[in-house]
Amino acid sequence: LKCNHCITCPAQRLLLLEGGPGSPSCLLGGKHSVSWGFEDMLPTPDNSTGGAESKDTDLGRCLATDGLYLYTTNSSGRGLSKLGSGLHGTLRGFVYCRNEELEPGWVVFSSSRLLHRPSSFDAKPHQLCQVVDPFTLQVCQIVPMPAHHFPVGSSMTTLHLCSDGTYLYWVWSPASLNEKTQKGHSVFMDVFHLSTQTGLCVADILQERVILTRKEGESSKCLNELLLSRMSRFRASHSATLAALTGSAITNTVKEEQSAVNTSCGLPLKTLRKTPMYVCGTYLVMLVSPPGVSGSSATRSLFGGTSSLSSLKILASSLVFNLADGQFSSRADLIDAPGSSLGRGAQVAGLGTCYDALNNLIWTCSSDYIDQWCNPGNQAFHHVCHRLGVSHVIKEPKEETVATGEVINQLLHHVGAMCIHQLNLLAASSNSLPLEALLGKQHPIEARHFGSICDIMEKAMVNGDTCIIRCILVVFQVVFRFFNPQSEQDRESVRRSGLLLWQLLMAPVDQIGTEIQREVCLAISSGLNTLYQGELELNKLLKLVLTEGERNSGLSQLRDVILTNLAEQLQKNRFGSEDDDHYRLNDELLHYVLKTVVRESCLVITKCQTVARDDFQKLLSTVPVVSPCLRYLMAVQNHLLSNTILIRPDESDDSDSSLQGETMKVQELQSSILSLATKILVGCDEVLETLQQVTTALINSDISDRETRLKGLEQVTKATMLGHLLPVLLTSLMHPTLQTLTLADALMPQLVQLVLYTSQTALLLKTQSLLFTEDPLPVGGSFGQGAKACTADDKILDEREEAGFLTGLKIPAPWAAGKTVETMHPVRDNYKFKETVHIPGARCLYLRFDARCSSQYDYDKLVIYAGPNTNSRKVTEYGGNTLGYGSRSVLGTGWPKDLVKVEGDTVTFSFEMRSGREHNTPDKAMWGFACTVRAQESSEDVSGGLPFLADLALGLSVLACSMLRILYNGPEVTREEEACQDLLCSKLLQRCQWQVEANGAISPALTPSPSPLPLTIEEDREFTYPSDVLIPPPGLMPGSYFDLPRIRLPPGIMSRLREVSGRARPQFRPSIKEVIRPDVLEEVIVSCVIKHLSLVDALQSLVNYQYREDHTEEYDLVCKIMAETFKKINAMERQLQSVAELEQKWQNEVEEAQQGKLENNTPFFMTITSLRTKQRNWNYSVP
Repeated sequence: LKCNHCITCPAQRLLLLEGGPGSPSCLLGGKHSVSWGFEDMLPTPDNSTGGAESKDTDLGRCLATDGLYLYTTNSSGRGLSKLGSGLHGTLRGFVYCRNEELEPGWVVFSSSRLLHRPSSFDAKPHQLCQVVDPFTLQVCQIVPMPAHHFPVGSSMTTLHLCSDGTYLYWVWSPASLNEKTQKGHSVFMDVFHLSTQTGLCVADILQERVILTRKEGESSKCLNELLLSRMSRFRASHSATLAALTGSAITNTVKEEQSAVNTSCGLPLKTLRKTPMYVCGTYLVMLVSPPGVSGSSATRSLFGGTSSLSSLKILASSLVFNLADGQFSSRADLIDAPGSSLGRGAQVAGLGTCYDALNNLIWTCSSDYIDQWCNPGNQAFHHVCHRLGVSHVIKEPKEETVATGEVINQLLHHVGAMCIHQLNLLAASSNSLPLEALLGKQHPIEARHFGSICDIMEKAMVNGDTCIIRCILVVFQVVFRFFNPQSEQDRESVRRSGLLLWQLLMAPVDQIGTEIQREVCLAISSGLNTLYQGELELNKLLKLVLTEGERNSGLSQLRDVILTNLAEQLQKNRFGSEDDDHYRLNDELLHYVLKTVVRESCLVITKCQTVARDDFQKLLSTVPVVSPCLRYLMAVQNHLLSNTILIRPDESDDSDSSLQGETMKVQELQSSILSLATKILVGCDEVLETLQQVTTALINSDISDRETRLKGLEQVTKATMLGHLLPVLLTSLMHPTLQTLTLADALMPQLVQLVLYTSQTALLLKTQSLLFTEDPLPVGGSFGQGAKACTADDKILDEREEAGFLTGLKIPAPWAAGKTVETMHPVRDNYKFKETVHIPGARCLYLRFDARCSSQYDYDKLVIYAGPNTNSRKVTEYGGNTLGYGSRSVLGTGWPKDLVKVEGDTVTFSFEMRSGREHNTPDKAMWGFACTVRAQESSEDVSGGLPFLADLALGLSVLACSMLRILYNGPEVTREEEACQDLLCSKLLQRCQWQVEANGAISPALTPSPSPLPLTIEEDREFTYPSDVLIPPPGLMPGSYFDLPRIRLPPGIMSRLREVSGRARPQFRPSIKEVIRPDVLEEVIVSCVIKHLSLVDALQSLVNYQYREDHTEEYDLVCKIMAETFKKINAMERQLQSVAELEQKWQNEVEEAQQGKLENNTPFFMTITSLRTKQRNWNYSVP
């Protein structure tokens, strides 16, 4: 079929739009996502050497990313450190690997390669860059410059090396940094494409060289319109208004720039050298300080530092250049980003920045913080085309007519690009706006259009057109967010689309490709609630992907995508919403997720033993990385624990219904936590068992790198569920809300098992590390004993000789290192700082100041107070500098070089920058101050922390002891028990003895059980309890509950104790003796006394004469205690005999009265007064 050219022209124009109009890439305050502190672990540059020459050649920090990890140099461009970005399972800020020896240069990530161009390559025109291994960060290849691209003998100065993830952009100038000529120099940009030829990386020229050009005066015309519109009523001129708001000097910015500019892009060459740049694929963006602001100092508000207009200050300006022709496009100013590193006072010059093609993000990095920004512009056209599987080169039609199929492809190409831009917009806006608010602004799709999309997909699948399939899959991801099936026709269209997607998912991956498989998973995940309406259908799908995911790559990828989305939703709804149940899977599905996590954890631990040496080094440089299953479990655990611990009830609403509702909610959360914690502890038990087996196998092996593997095993263990789930759970279970009898009773068995596993494994690793130490340990110490137990012939640890896994470990004492108090460096105008340091128990505090402390004027001073606030006693004050700037003087004797002593346990620092930074004042004259506060004069050696497994074993032990205390204390006293307290304390009830029958019934113990001890004893024989005392009575059913009988003292021992007491037993009438049973009474009391006073061992002196001679003091003690005990027993027995006689008398009188033998005029209680006196005497005499 043919169509007219009039149809082709609009289709051609649509392609030229590249998916629709979009704003240029830049840094905007509204697009700032998160800022987090980091430490690159690289050596800091030494500013004392090199002087001004080294400062001019300083490159500043360079940053690159592959979407998972961030690669950064230090602040002068030297070395390389690999950090986790916090995305796709990496641990944010964790240093995975570093290379301190890499020479200064620029680092980028392009075409799946980590590249580095040293600054020394400017003298080597035939070398472009070098390939760096992303695992070891070592140089592995040098990429040559394309042939005949650069004239031999020409000078060059590299200004920056950038990448958009696909292509390499080299920004350079033929001028030298130290050239004094006033002639303007051109700034060139070369674009390269990297490919692999014969196993080596080769660079090819992608497009003709362009010159970055900005016309004079353009920057002054691009003033921030937001500032001008807000102050239009007050401004006299654009420059005056901007200067008033930002605190800059009112100068002619155009004239100033013209006098300083000596390059084609409008910036000085030395400034360009440290100017942060990044490339998004469409634009090259330079980050510069705002016009009229000297250096990188922060701005001063017209109305003072506390003015609300201070938030309108310009933090940085983005100069945007078009990559196609190198022309300056626009400028955007960054304001309203107080949480970013620039808002905290970081310098723009020397900032590291890069574009993240995988996540469509922008990263910036200062010396202390890393910032994540959303890209406000559309993704580059070649990135979009790569995802759609089509060429990004738009070809002009050679004929006037084009086939209809080609027109359809072009239209679908445009629609797919539009949908990708829409998906990026939804992803970028989800952080600030809920999805429902975004979807409410869109028009719902009609059913017939949805059916047409299914028709196109079905035909493309029949024809095997992968490009159309990928376009429609992207369309599905957008449509499912807006389509709400209402009628039966809508639901039929949804079922049809689901069948098409499922058919693609189950197809072999070698037929459809990994790209289509991933897009199918994203489409199903985005339409999960549309395709599977109802909890039953959704649970069936989740059960399928969780149980069969390991056998099918498509189901495995779908499982990962779904769990990642559910984890993100739980993190966004951290403190609960009505959709919690939708994001939290039921117990059965959660069990399948946990099984996968346990399997993954055991597999990565086993790799420490099985993989080759090189693969093990790669493993260490990529862990910890959280899998989607583990990430979802972490999200569920954090969600439940946050709702239980951090949410407090509404104190204003104290109604009964509110309290009852809160109680029920807490109980429901506790039940969910108990269920999850039980599963996690059981899973950790299995992982620890595998860890112990691998550790033992490595210790007993003879591989050459055994020491390296054992040391790396701890880092790998942290990457499993033991490091990501268990520490958080243990800490949270110590919260009073979760210290309940139910949790203690249920979790105690698993806790005991985990304590054993972690202690044993920590002991194995500690003892093995002793064998690897080069210096011999002292034989007399516990370390030496433990080391001797592990010989080459016998590597099994002897617990009797080993003191334990904590032996020799230094408990961390973070307070011994002191606390560092410091300002930002350098300090900005109007900067104020106040901080109080309190170290409990300290008699005095010692302050040690950094040698770089300085301020511009002596009235920009630090005041120190001995107390919690500025009303306390003033100790001293410091300010000024001796560097020849500002006041050129200092307060008093200047910043202290020795220790400063402050009496008391609290000190307050108060610093204020009162002067404005002068134009020629360098950063070193406005460094601020840094001070370390300690409670002792000499700094102690501070341990970096306990080994992970030892720390884990201690945490488990503490939790287990806490749970044991709860079990020991038993249930809390109820209201009913408090109401019946007097009754329960009655002596009458305390006399009741109860025993448990074999069938579980409780009956009163009418007769005492016979003593299992022998009735007689033999002389010179050691007194021991029989071994069968604790054997259960015969006839009990397995599993039935019974109480063990109390072990009674033998009659022979009792008679001997009565003899040594020197007190005979009172005489009883036979009838009274039968009621009182003095033998049983005496045995119970004496047994309690012996156990209470720990006299069991001393009983040997009664039967063993040799023992009595060796332990005379114990025998004398037994005699004295028994004399006192039997004295009180005899007194009590006499009183009981009197009571028994009185009761017998009263019983006889009642019987006589019934028989009529008692005279009527005889009073019944004639002796009541004397009886009361006797009772009073009994109370005094009975012990």
